[in-house]
Amino acid sequence: RHSTWASDGSLEKEPLLERCAAVRYSDLVESSRPIEVPPPVLELCGSLARHGFQAWVVGGCVRDSLRGVPVADWDLTTDATPEEMRKVFRRTIPTGIEHGTLTVVHRGEHYEVTTLRGEGTYTDGRRPDHVRFVSAIEEDLARRDFTVNAIAFDPTTQAFVDPWGGRDDLQRRVLRAVRDPRERFAEDGLRVLRAARFVATLEFALDPATEAAIPATLDTLRRVSAERVHDEWAKALVKAERPSLAFDVMRRTGMLAVHAPVVAALDEPTFSRAMRRVDAAPKDLCGRLASLVFDVNEGPDRWLRDLRFSNDERERTAHLWRACRTDGCEAWDDRQVRRFLRGATRARALQVLALDLADRTARGVSLESNTRLAERCLQQLAQGVPLASSDLAIGGEDVMRALGRGPGRHVGLVLAALLERTLDEPSLNERVALLAQVPEVANSLEVS
Repeated sequence: RHSTWASDGSLEKEPLLERCAAVRYSDLVESSRPIEVPPPVLELCGSLARHGFQAWVVGGCVRDSLRGVPVADWDLTTDATPEEMRKVFRRTIPTGIEHGTLTVVHRGEHYEVTTLRGEGTYTDGRRPDHVRFVSAIEEDLARRDFTVNAIAFDPTTQAFVDPWGGRDDLQRRVLRAVRDPRERFAEDGLRVLRAARFVATLEFALDPATEAAIPATLDTLRRVSAERVHDEWAKALVKAERPSLAFDVMRRTGMLAVHAPVVAALDEPTFSRAMRRVDAAPKDLCGRLASLVFDVNEGPDRWLRDLRFSNDERERTAHLWRACRTDGCEAWDDRQVRRFLRGATRARALQVLALDLADRTARGVSLESNTRLAERCLQQLAQGVPLASSDLAIGGEDVMRALGRGPGRHVGLVLAALLERTLDEPSLNERVALLAQVPEVANSLEVS
């Protein structure tokens, strides 16, 4: 059983196997069963068919339908050119017309419809220099990254087009590149990161030949924009039950050394512990990032900045990384608990405690200390103890009046010193008592 945090701040017990149950894909994936395509998508395909064109749903929507999981977006491909599609559909948006993609507005929803295409060379390691429209669905599927993403389904005939064995790979729970993996990865450097992410989010094994092709193509990965790398990391950390599956692949193949050398450099026992910790952490981006770098001696800010994590994401991750230090908490008195809460902050205390729980789970030690600390923290929070200068019964204006001085650095110093006293004795947080202490505190700080 696994401890989790409820939205009301209480500590719950939840069966880990119920939370992270492995899906038996061989029971779900039936290579010949039709896909339940939503009516609006059927209508789009029907409109194209009435004008003499073919249309297929393709890619992730087919993959997820066969896996029996909800589909987020339905992507269509057709042998109609963009100009021909504009004649078929009343409302279109040229979102990627240079690559044959139109967004069709239908029933108030947006659907991407792309002309069947082949691709030229990838000199920038990210996008093809040019595309050409083709008439065969098989040729379009041949340019895609992984076999499980290279399956098309024709809703009008209920027929699958699967030239690369994607349905068999779904049944075997294997992620395999289409055709030559080295060519696929040399074309687009993002594909190796997608491989790691799909291994985690789909919980598939990576085909040995596909994995073996990754190290030789890392130069192409280095040309991928930091923003795209950020997106793949975020998806792996938040959408996967076990992000460790992605980061194990990244480390084995050298990808992790490219983007997070401080994590890649951890020794084997420490890295294994980090993987257990990140899996045990709640599905929160900053919490899982902090879990990943928990054992790194230097703060994570620099390389998170390099990966274009936002200022807020970097600040929250660094804060959790600093605040989650609870060694010896079994012997803490109430003053030490309040100082821990001051560092954690009232808003993030439960996140810090959840990270501590993940760390204890990773280390295989008793969780009782975390439970007891959580109970004591909740007691202090319920009592409304002051944890920041803004919680004090007086403010900066009161300090200035008491000292007969204007604004300046001394105001913050006095309030910080008063907070230290109230952390030792919360009952001192009373307006009259605090005002009486202002001159003494100012003298002791030599700011009067």
